[in-house]
Amino acid sequence: MSVFQKVVINKGKAVVSGSITDLYKTKLCPCLRVADLGCSSGPNTLLLISEIIEAIDETCHELKLSTPEFQVFLNDLPTNDFNTIFKNLPDFYEKLKKEKGEKFGPCCSITGVPASFYHRLFPTSTIDFFHSSNSLNWLSQGLIEEAKVDSFDLPYYVPSRKEFEAIVCEEGSFSLDQQEIFEVNWDASSDDDDDDMIKESLKSDRFLSGQKMAKLTRAALESMLATHFGDAVIDILFSRYTEDVSNHLSKEEGKFIMFIIALREGSDRMEA
Repeated sequence: MSVFQKVVINKGKAVVSGSITDLYKTKLCPCLRVADLGCSSGPNTLLLISEIIEAIDETCHELKLSTPEFQVFLNDLPTNDFNTIFKNLPDFYEKLKKEKGEKFGPCCSITGVPASFYHRLFPTSTIDFFHSSNSLNWLSQGLIEEAKVDSFDLPYYVPSRKEFEAIVCEEGSFSLDQQEIFEVNWDASSDDDDDDMIKESLKSDRFLSGQKMAKLTRAALESMLATHFGDAVIDILFSRYTEDVSNHLSKEEGKFIMFIIALREGSDRMEA
């Protein structure tokens, strides 16, 4: 889990909190079922869940209602390090009880769902709120056969705001509830730190920024690339990728364009 992902989660906090709060006020369900698609592993995974619980708990205090139970499903590919997440859960539950009271021990259940979300994960109408943080997929080529490159398919397309709105409207299952667009530096460390001197230092060390970008990309794509091209090319591939990114950053600053989207279903169930 990287600084970049933490920056994106923090920037999307208001939309996520607002969306799930609106959902709960509409449903007032005794158990709120949340799925995080592409959860990865590390402290940022549980950071998102903490933000959701905090938003609902504050809403319940305002409405003078009992806090609902939470059933959380953490989804990622089977190669994800779910063991690290599970090892951190006892401390997470203990922290919840200390901050929110003993009721939060048994009322929050977190489960791992190791599978690709390109296929069905849950039975119909079992999840109240879906969350997924974007991660951009990048591919650089190492010492590999041309035929293997040609046969590798990484379906990825970045729509414009108008294209996305048109897709949602045409598909018809959801209405667009909220939409925000913002930029994040490739080296998100400079976004996450308010000290201008530290930001300038980070910008001046382009090779360090290139290494961070390569590590972020490797964490997201290594298992996919190794399965298709073999393990032998991975180190060379990302070494070259580090150089390419560093050279690019020596000429201009790299930016991710991030969309934060909240979609509302016609039956008042919501995705974000």
